[in-house]
Amino acid sequence: MKVRNFLKRLGTWLGEFFNNIGNLIGAFLLIILAAFVFLVCVIPSMLWKIIFSFKKEDRKARDIISGTAKFFVGIAIGIDQIGNVAFGGFFNWFFLTNSKEYPFGNTHETISEVLGWNDALGNLNRKGHLLVSFLNVIESAHCQNAMQSGIYAARYKTEFYARLQSRLQTIEKTKTFLEKYS
Repeated sequence: MKVRNFLKRLGTWLGEFFNNIGNLIGAFLLIILAAFVFLVCVIPSMLWKIIFSFKKEDRKARDIISGTAKFFVGIAIGIDQIGNVAFGGFFNWFFLTNSKEYPFGNTHETISEVLGWNDALGNLNRKGHLLVSFLNVIESAHCQNAMQSGIYAARYKTEFYARLQSRLQTIEKTKTFLEKYS
């Protein structure tokens, strides 16, 4: 009986172990695939953006430049978010006094946004304050602006979801009405 229980627990443990190893390998391969696709596509997509911007006849030079700049800023924000996730644990240790209060590592936040929240909470150590000060030299109130940007993005998504739900309810009511009186 004891041997059977031991083998059963061992089998459960081994199953969980190999499942976790499989998930780890899969996640690692996903990172490699994403990096490969990015490297293969980054130059052609940048060239396409620049060429496509110039092909539109009715666009002014300032529109072309600002549109292309937004494209590059979007890429930079995406890389920033990757850095937040990839180095979150290290940043928690390196920049924060309390890594549980508002930690780095959230997928949809930039490093600057997390720095902004932690600055507002008084949760930055000396190195964190130095980084915030450096970023503020590049752009005035950079981390606070990034924090506000996150708030505006969340508000936009919440309002969009509410409008979508309202539209879906209207569609359902219309279908019900048409079925009833058709």
